[in-house]
Amino acid sequence: MSNMPKKIKVGAIDYTVHLLNPKDKGQYGVCIYDHQRIYLTPNMKHQQASDTMLHEVMHAIWSEAGLDHIPDLNEETIIRTMATWLRIVFRDNPDFTRFVVNAKSAWVHGPSGDPDKQAAWHLGSKDDEEDDD
Repeated sequence: MSNMPKKIKVGAIDYTVHLLNPKDKGQYGVCIYDHQRIYLTPNMKHQQASDTMLHEVMHAIWSEAGLDHIPDLNEETIIRTMATWLRIVFRDNPDFTRFVVNAKSAWVHGPSGDPDKQAAWHLGSKDDEEDDD
């Protein structure tokens, strides 16, 4: 993860990126809004790290866009807001954008939707899993 960005601008707020303590098991990453920090598990493959970082950036967007304060959100409001904010984050952070875009596509945390694909993935048929460091 040597090309992982150390700072990501989310709207007007700069979030710094840090590695979690390896003893913190069970988490790929976490976003701490109050301190503008994103933490990632060390030693992840690039595809998993980029997926996790994008996931944590979306949590940051959720907070910075104020979505956590809007009652009765509907799907269209969420998608419209997240799409706009993601475009802003991608525009303002070319290193982050390259980090995310250059990872090979894969179901990093497992597929959703099709129960047969979920079962196969959990049983070890992870065809998309490759090392792309």
